[in-house]
Amino acid sequence: MTNTAVFSAIAVPAFSALPASAQTADRQSSAQRAAAIQNSPARDAMAAQPVVPVGPTAANPWSWGGFYFGVGWGREKKSLDQGTAYQTLVPGGPGQPSNEPVRLDSTNYLNRGHVLGGYLWQYERFLIGAEGDYSFGDRVTASIPFGPEPGYCGVGTTGNYICGSPTSFGSVETKGHLRGVAGFAITPELMAFISGGAAFGRSDTVGSHVGFALASSPAAPVIVSGNSFAPDKNLTGTSIGGGIQVKASENLIARLEYLKDTYNDVMTSGATVQANVNGNIVTMTSPSEKVKVTNETIRASLIYRFDPNVSPSAAAALNWKSFTTDPGLYANTWAGFYVGGGITQNNYEVKQEGGMSISLDDNTTAGTDFSRQEGFSRKMDRTGDHLLIGYRAQWNRFWLGIEGDFEFNSLSSLANGKSPGQFGGPSGANMTCYMFPPATSCVGLAMAGNLSVESKNHLRLMGGFVITPQLSGFFSYGKSYGTVSGSIGSSAGGFTISPPSFPLLGAATVTRTFAPENLIGTSIGGGFEFKATDDLSIRGEYLRDTYTWSHLPIGGAGFGGSIGNLTTNSFAAASNVHQIVNEAYRVSLVYRLLNPQGDSFCSFCW
Repeated sequence: MTNTAVFSAIAVPAFSALPASAQTADRQSSAQRAAAIQNSPARDAMAAQPVVPVGPTAANPWSWGGFYFGVGWGREKKSLDQGTAYQTLVPGGPGQPSNEPVRLDSTNYLNRGHVLGGYLWQYERFLIGAEGDYSFGDRVTASIPFGPEPGYCGVGTTGNYICGSPTSFGSVETKGHLRGVAGFAITPELMAFISGGAAFGRSDTVGSHVGFALASSPAAPVIVSGNSFAPDKNLTGTSIGGGIQVKASENLIARLEYLKDTYNDVMTSGATVQANVNGNIVTMTSPSEKVKVTNETIRASLIYRFDPNVSPSAAAALNWKSFTTDPGLYANTWAGFYVGGGITQNNYEVKQEGGMSISLDDNTTAGTDFSRQEGFSRKMDRTGDHLLIGYRAQWNRFWLGIEGDFEFNSLSSLANGKSPGQFGGPSGANMTCYMFPPATSCVGLAMAGNLSVESKNHLRLMGGFVITPQLSGFFSYGKSYGTVSGSIGSSAGGFTISPPSFPLLGAATVTRTFAPENLIGTSIGGGFEFKATDDLSIRGEYLRDTYTWSHLPIGGAGFGGSIGNLTTNSFAAASNVHQIVNEAYRVSLVYRLLNPQGDSFCSFCW
């Protein structure tokens, strides 16, 4: 035992044993000393020292300013519009001239990551600052076509056979932004902001292709092609956007935002090809055009902020409390009945295992020269809306729940404008040309039809974990309900030339039409939910719905034969089982109505 402890152990009972008069005198002496200090210059000097709060009390809950950096992930929609191409046919015999417009536009969806950094200056509840970011990840593959593209074949007019149609290619990639940011603190946990500035990108193999094969007996057939190009270059465009930020802790911030980048510096050269076979004149023209480029992104970021009003040690204490001991972690604030709604970006894929085969054999060499077997798939997308309703029960930092939702405007179709029996009729696949001089064989195989697919509902079990009082992560598993209707099948088209033999030509499509049918599949997903207020939260999530559609047999279509030294065999067979997958990206606002586990059963009653 220390001397101090011994002295204390003796002093306390000794003081208690003093007469009451001595204790009173001692208290009076203490009071007199306190009064003396109260009226002394030393007291004034002590009062002049500021009171410095420490630990968690050092934070200003309205503070959003300071330097910050972050990382995140986004869903990008890249759109390129190169104007309108034209394919013109003037027949040398029976039939009417035609001049058919073809839009040279393309849309691609990509998942990409980003890093960012910036500074926000705060005045009361208003914020202004600057931010830069860099994007990385998936890119649109760009290849320059050759020959008749895509695989569209048919009888243009009586006596002639044509394969080909104008098509576009290439992409523009946003590399980063430098922009101004202005915001307003709505609550201590929620901030809204807008942004504007410069976007920096790079064009990659942007252009269009015009090409076709034309045959009309007895003249020799021809294959012609050309490309319109825009030079690859670094681009500077404009960027506008806006979003919201929610505090997961005092320094950790979750952001959800929308960005639209526009570029105007891409200019194509234009291209024209023409052929006259037996008096039939076919012309394809792609104009020289300033390409309209837009890149729309919905992205989420996790940001760490260096609060200028809080020391690093105090910030570390606040964050540690948010993740470990904050009473709000265990307060059942995620429990209860809730409703919500938002937007869904659906990405459908209809696919089958196997069904396509191609082999080419040039008999001047040993063995088969080219062989390929694989399945088919077609993709389509649609942005719609959804409503949801559910209930969560919370135990400690874990919660379980059940949720149902209703999808609206989610119908999408893989539609063919024409069948391959007409000039320019899309079969859905690019035609690939194989060269075995002096022979050339061009083959296009595809999934055909006009099929409509729609996700309509989900019923899911949900499980989550409270990461901070304002942030929860979750996963889901359950059933998805959808519909499918329309026609599906396969198509094949081709064109083989081996002078001096007459060309080998062919095109066929086989489809079957199905009445509307309900589908039941499985749904898995996950995401994060952030509290903007006690009862209002913002959710971002990913869902993957998988359906197996079994139906009556359909059959298949083929193109092939021998000409000169080259033998072509190709076949596209539609399966009687197709898998339909929908990868959905959703953003929702969720409002809690009733919380039986909370102090107030009715959260909106007062």
